[in-house]
Amino acid sequence: MNEERIMIFIDGSNIFHGIRYLNIRIDYSRLVEFLRESRRLVRAYFYTAIPQDKDVKKGTPEWESLLRQRRFLDELSLSGIKVRLARLRKLPSGEFLEKEVDIMLATDMLSLAFQDAYDTAILVSGDSDFIYTVEEVQRIGKRVENATFKRTSSYNLRKVCDRFVLLDNFLDRFTYEEKPVPYEETGFWAKIKSLWKR
Repeated sequence: MNEERIMIFIDGSNIFHGIRYLNIRIDYSRLVEFLRESRRLVRAYFYTAIPQDKDVKKGTPEWESLLRQRRFLDELSLSGIKVRLARLRKLPSGEFLEKEVDIMLATDMLSLAFQDAYDTAILVSGDSDFIYTVEEVQRIGKRVENATFKRTSSYNLRKVCDRFVLLDNFLDRFTYEEKPVPYEETGFWAKIKSLWKR
């Protein structure tokens, strides 16, 4: 096995927007293996945000959606992917605000680089907000690879990274065979999708 140590940082909301239009379901364990190649995986992280129980009415479709998301996150944890969870804050208007996820991911990526926990970070996101984080991680001698879907990919982020992988070209390597039910934007998810960056 290659002794290059890697850590994978998955921006859950950014990936959600990348796959929604492709109508696919990702097998995250297979995605991690695909990105790892023959290198030594130290850890894979998945970052997302969900509402607090008190902000969602029980017995509603929104509550059922929250329960489904929790089950999905539990499955990720059981597969060895470390879930890093922020809370969506409900505004007086009823809209949800998510501010912590990008900061959490950027802080972990930098902190673990300074601790020499990895040689290469694989950032699974197309969010250009991470450019400065990538440059700082590189400045202390680490490599950063970027993997994302075409729909959410930032050219400027790709340009600063040491390597880029367009995930659209490798769907057979990490997706489930069956197609999910077509996504319908209604109610709760229609509200919170607006706060996730595209």
